[in-house]
Amino acid sequence: MAARPKHENPKTDLRPRLPVLRFWQKAYLITLALFLAALFGGMAFMGWQNQKQTLDSEIEKIRSEQRFVAQNLEQDLLAIEDGSTSLRSTALARSYVEHYAQNGLLLLIRQGDEALTSNLPDGLEPPAAQSGQQTWGITEANSIPYLSVSSFLGEDESGMALSCVLPLDALYAAWANMRFTLITGSTLVSVLLAAGLYVALRSLSKPLERLAATANAYAAGNLAIRARKRSDDEVGMLADSLNAMADAAERNLTETLRIADQNARMAANLSHEIRTPLTAVRGYAEYLRLADPSPEERNSALAAIVEQSERLQAVSQSMLLLSSLAHDNPEFEWIDLSHIARSAICSSTPAALDAGVELRSAVPETIPIRGDTVLLESLVANLVDNAVKACDTGGIVWVRASMASTTTDAARSAILSVTDNGRGLSPDELSRLGEPFYRPDKARSRAAGGAGLGVSLCQEIAQLHNALLTYTSKLGKGTTATVEFTAS
Repeated sequence: MAARPKHENPKTDLRPRLPVLRFWQKAYLITLALFLAALFGGMAFMGWQNQKQTLDSEIEKIRSEQRFVAQNLEQDLLAIEDGSTSLRSTALARSYVEHYAQNGLLLLIRQGDEALTSNLPDGLEPPAAQSGQQTWGITEANSIPYLSVSSFLGEDESGMALSCVLPLDALYAAWANMRFTLITGSTLVSVLLAAGLYVALRSLSKPLERLAATANAYAAGNLAIRARKRSDDEVGMLADSLNAMADAAERNLTETLRIADQNARMAANLSHEIRTPLTAVRGYAEYLRLADPSPEERNSALAAIVEQSERLQAVSQSMLLLSSLAHDNPEFEWIDLSHIARSAICSSTPAALDAGVELRSAVPETIPIRGDTVLLESLVANLVDNAVKACDTGGIVWVRASMASTTTDAARSAILSVTDNGRGLSPDELSRLGEPFYRPDKARSRAAGGAGLGVSLCQEIAQLHNALLTYTSKLGKGTTATVEFTAS
């Protein structure tokens, strides 16, 4: 095996590359080729069929003419039979040759192997006569085609034979003119079709090129660009589909950016939220390790460590609960919303008494709904706790629950609301309510031990129960949280 030369690069392809054709160019060439093949094939078939029919007609015509001349000549020869038959036969044959030459028909009359008379051109040999039938053929002499028909006169093969010859130069010239006309006309039609097809396909491909340019611009980052719909055909449908895809992609991108921004804020808030208790725990631990505190100071430091640890534990539990709500699907059962509301009021009473806030309720005996008891208790308890924290001393928190009828008796929903007359929220604070770790009043919430996850938990629990949680608030007048459970 010969070694490869060192200067040769096996990865280098020096073969010329063919140009890449666009779709409209491929369609143009294929359509044009099919049309030209059909056109010229059809013209060739028509020309061949016309020539065949014309030639068959000429053959039949000269065969009839030869048969007629042979019959007349045979009858005339029988009429002049006497002692001078040879002389009279020759004279009669010459008269026939001279007469039919005026009509453009050439004759050759033989007596055995001897030609009695003939006006055929030099070099022309018609087909030999055969007994009982006509023989015919096309031969050339001096580059001129001739159609010849031969037969014997009577049944005697030793008698006279007649050959009729017809020049075909005029017929061949007519065929040549017809072929020229067909080729010229087909060429002109092909040129016109090629031009018209080019214009038509280019006009049809322009909208597709504009759609491709729109898609490329969108891919390059111009998210506001949209395709213009100019027709209701397939191209218009493609423009609608492209615009729908762009709208969906823009919505998904907006939602992704929103979630990414929310996750970034959540991560930053979580880092900030756990840094403070961790710093406190480490500081108190270092103090206990390095200093020589008194028993009272030691107990105070340990209590602070426990408090900060509980705060970290509450944050971690809330994060785990938020994560589990996003992935788990609890099984619902029939429960009593009134019982859950009264239980939440009872559990929040100590904190309300410490804050000097009065809890009031308007809850019917029973409200049956389908849901998860533990999750709904957490939802109502969080709403009541947040309402208590939003009030100053002397504030009032109302907890109300009822069954609400909609337009039909069969579709009913339960409504639970928690209203306080506390500080209220601004429109900007109200719009951000529900974001993880967001606290409208950071100082008061941190002092109360809040991590800013309660409202997020309430939103997740409400969505899991197919319920609608809404907030209304006015600065200085209070806030109302309303949860509407649909019949479904």
